[in-house]
Amino acid sequence: MNQRYGPSMQLLVLLLSIAGTHAFKGLFNKLIIDEITGSFEQTEEPVPRGAAAEPTQFVQSYIHIVDATLITVIAWAVVVVTLEVNDFQHHLMAKYDDEPSSDENSQRYIASLMAIQYGMYDAIIDWSIIYTVAYAIVGGLTWNNSDTNFLTVIWGFSLMFTALFLAVAGLKMPQWLGLYRVSQFKTIKDTSGFAAKAVQDLSAEDSTIAAFRYQARLGVGKHFSQFFWLLLPFYTNLKFWWYLLSVVIGFVIGQLFIFIVFKLRERFPKRRKNIAIGASAVIAFGSAAAFVRGVEIVNLGWNRGVGKLHVILPISFFVWLAAIGLFHAWKYFEHRNFETDQAEPLLFASTVHEDGNAKKSTLETLAEGDESMEDALAEPLLDAPSSRRDFMKKDSLDATGQTYFYQTAYFDRIKVKQPSVSSISSGADDEADENVTPREVYKSVADLEDSEAGVSWYHRVWRFLPLTAIWGLFLFGTLDTCRCCARKRSELKSEFQELSCGKKTWFVFRKILKLLVNFICIFVVIVACGDSHQTGVSRSKLPFVHERYSTLNVGPVCAYDEKCGNLKSFDDKEAAHAANYSVAHCGVCSGCSTWQDLSVQWRTKNKAAALAQSCGASNLFNQATMAKCLSKDMGWTPVCSEAWVHSVVCARENCKWIAVRSIITNTLTNFQMTKNTMTSALCNEAQCEQGNPGHFAKLSGASRRKMNIKSSIAREPNQQCQIVDNIPRDAEGRYNDWGDFFDSLEGLGCISPP
Repeated sequence: MNQRYGPSMQLLVLLLSIAGTHAFKGLFNKLIIDEITGSFEQTEEPVPRGAAAEPTQFVQSYIHIVDATLITVIAWAVVVVTLEVNDFQHHLMAKYDDEPSSDENSQRYIASLMAIQYGMYDAIIDWSIIYTVAYAIVGGLTWNNSDTNFLTVIWGFSLMFTALFLAVAGLKMPQWLGLYRVSQFKTIKDTSGFAAKAVQDLSAEDSTIAAFRYQARLGVGKHFSQFFWLLLPFYTNLKFWWYLLSVVIGFVIGQLFIFIVFKLRERFPKRRKNIAIGASAVIAFGSAAAFVRGVEIVNLGWNRGVGKLHVILPISFFVWLAAIGLFHAWKYFEHRNFETDQAEPLLFASTVHEDGNAKKSTLETLAEGDESMEDALAEPLLDAPSSRRDFMKKDSLDATGQTYFYQTAYFDRIKVKQPSVSSISSGADDEADENVTPREVYKSVADLEDSEAGVSWYHRVWRFLPLTAIWGLFLFGTLDTCRCCARKRSELKSEFQELSCGKKTWFVFRKILKLLVNFICIFVVIVACGDSHQTGVSRSKLPFVHERYSTLNVGPVCAYDEKCGNLKSFDDKEAAHAANYSVAHCGVCSGCSTWQDLSVQWRTKNKAAALAQSCGASNLFNQATMAKCLSKDMGWTPVCSEAWVHSVVCARENCKWIAVRSIITNTLTNFQMTKNTMTSALCNEAQCEQGNPGHFAKLSGASRRKMNIKSSIAREPNQQCQIVDNIPRDAEGRYNDWGDFFDSLEGLGCISPP
């Protein structure tokens, strides 16, 4: 990392990216958000009068506000970033405890501590930019036209993921409070593992503070990177101000969690066991409650209509609690029976000995006159009771109480006596040396190393951008994932082979599970973006289509001279009547305007859409077999089957994401035409019937709409053909009843028996 480009420059990039988010969204959407509500309710989907009997479909009036998973991830990041910084500082302290006392070592230690802090800032800014850009893309593409049932399913899974994070936090609470050792079977790692090697590399001759800062940047960034793909689906339809609010709430919750742990360790040093059990129990019950609520909401969004939900939800609650209990039992068993040589990552170092006596702080020791290097390099957690501002003053060695906010990873926690910098800044007067700050020490060491000498400008820009961290973490993640597949003589292979059978199995299982979850999240966000785009395009085309269908009764007609006789197109019904022809359907005659196909329209009036959907799905990429399926299952003639194949292929190309979303929300068989919900049938009508781009109406000629047949798809009255001749109306007086007419044709040889 280029030390000349500090956090202030990266912060400027972050602010610019946030400011540009609205402009970024403007590239995808031009409409302004409607009035936002903070709840959802289940309402029955209104359909036009005359629809055939169908299972009741419900639409959720839910609008995405704050997102539970985003809040949880940010809160989790606050905790693990604290642990990561502590891990770097623990290793750094251990290294310099063994070093001889000298001004050079003191300077390098202080510079290294500042490098950790700067690396943390770099990573937070990096991933703030990356998260914001990802949100701008997903949130912008789904800003409008998102399906409310789909959003409800996403919200339900968001709560279920929150329940999972809470369960993991409850499992780690005894470890964080200092009761358990680090687990050998980690689901979500507390630390990246970069610290040990990064500190070890500081001893190399060619090592630089800039390189150490970069390693800290990667270590902190790794915690953000592992949730990048997971968060993508939950950006769907999330408004910008709710995105920011979710981040703020998550940050506050994370800090509150650390504060609670801090106070518990400070006030109840001898009762950590009871505190850990109580805290884990509270978190477990909260996790179970979130899981049950998520199950309930997902069920609503899926439209599954599961009966006895009042029984299923309590069972889910206690099953989830039982699962958490089993994992707690395993953690306890592992703690009692397995050894580990790993350091325990703690949120805060303990200030109390096992005998209950308080440890003496570093500054208390210094105040008593002991100025040894070991005391000056004390771990800067709870052991140093002076504030960051007081530390910057030369003579501030009093033991005033240190507040919580100056002991977290987000503030300076360097608590050492100011050393001389004469070994670095030759020629400076003594007063200047005494007033030097840690930042100045870092800058002096970095300038002395001059790691940027000879580096071209574009390499410096590359190191400044977040892409540097992404690339570094990608390389590390690739090597880590491929450890089991490395060559036998490679270092990675030998490390993997040293693992026990159980650890190997867990390693492979965890990697496969992580890849599977990431792929599912990527797939869901692709579906969400594709569905929103296709819904918007379809809605923009519907007015044109409806206008064309509203003129059905004044345009060309297809008429016949007698039963099983000739079928011929006329300019209008008057011309047909003048030639002693009777109107069979509105519109010109075409591929489906044969007596056989007309009879199939009647016989399959309530199942044609479902049958066509079934044939299309089973032969999606083979048009020849699809046509045979349509001809066999429905009875169409070959020419009419080709017209239906055209419709299915058009829907596949223009409505596929709406269809996938409909499968997820259990609405694929919803063939209603309503304004509130974009169904697959409505998309097909908008995109595939009137030449934009599909031409099904032109290729088929006859249809149930044009023959005024009541079907599973309800139409508005002005979009139905009302000028069919010689066919009686049904009891409602709205649709034509063709039953007797086609029964009379069966003996004439122009239609096949059903």
